[in-house]
Amino acid sequence: MLSRIIVPLLAAAVLMFACGPRTPSPVASARPKGGVEQGVTSHVMVDTAQGVVRFAIEVANDSRKRVELNFPDGRTHDFVVLNDAGREVWRWSTGRLFTQAMQNRLLDAHDSVVYDERWLPPSPGHYTLVASLRSENYPVQQRVEFALR
Repeated sequence: MLSRIIVPLLAAAVLMFACGPRTPSPVASARPKGGVEQGVTSHVMVDTAQGVVRFAIEVANDSRKRVELNFPDGRTHDFVVLNDAGREVWRWSTGRLFTQAMQNRLLDAHDSVVYDERWLPPSPGHYTLVASLRSENYPVQQRVEFALR
């Protein structure tokens, strides 16, 4: 009689444990303070030749281990151009639709990924590019000043 009660209770306890919420392991929940400490570096490039301005942000894994970049949605990067007064004159993501699904990007050891876009400038002047990688675990934001004549 006692085994009729204990066996279903144990089965229910095992099922609850297997399907229940878990706290993430320290390794999975650890967030680096800065990408450089973990071997992730970034470089921003601006090319102003031929009337079209080209922007690129390269994210490189300089470590010996594989790195996974986690993104909260489909917008992996963004480029913003500010005029010399600091006002936003262009944002790459404006007017674009992005998926709401989380994304991951694996970077093997010594591998890199480049995100690049183009901008048709409205007029000559001094500008600042703010390039950002929207990764949750390796966020990057860099500023580069440039001039158009």
